[in-house]
Amino acid sequence: MKQPYLAIIRSKAKSISLDIRKMYLKALGLQIGDRARLGRIICEWPKQVEIGEECLIQDEVLFQVADPFAPGPSITIGHRAFIGRRCEFNCSSRITVGNDCMIASYTILVDAGHGTIKGYTMTSQPVLTGEINIGDDVWIGAGCVILKGVSIGRGSVIGAGSVVNKSIPEYQIWAGTPARFIRDRT
Repeated sequence: MKQPYLAIIRSKAKSISLDIRKMYLKALGLQIGDRARLGRIICEWPKQVEIGEECLIQDEVLFQVADPFAPGPSITIGHRAFIGRRCEFNCSSRITVGNDCMIASYTILVDAGHGTIKGYTMTSQPVLTGEINIGDDVWIGAGCVILKGVSIGRGSVIGAGSVVNKSIPEYQIWAGTPARFIRDRT
């Protein structure tokens, strides 16, 4: 009989802890909409992140910003978005996620890459950036990689494990490595 009580106490303690962490991140500049729920996210520069209303961001989601002193939020998550456990947002320029999107666990978004100029070491190559824009009502399956300069159109679906290296039109289903067109949504 004591087990259910311990589970309830643990659940309440976790909820209070997350609420305190949310208030702390807001005090540091995180912009977060009403009724949004945050797990234990990792965010060194909260003022560069904006999370819309009624979002659910699960545990261990990383919001990494390369230029913390740039004006305005660099990572913007729309309203009613779901971001699964251990997703990574690696931002050097800008990453935007629309409203009503679902991004499954272990997905990585990277808006930068390195040059490959012969005669320069890899560590001295120029950094190449390109914004990532994900439209409204997009579903991205588990373990995807979304690369720099990609736009994913409204209502599109990306299959689990895909590597998206080019833009995708609205209402299409893409999958694979690299991602390729499968069919239109019906």
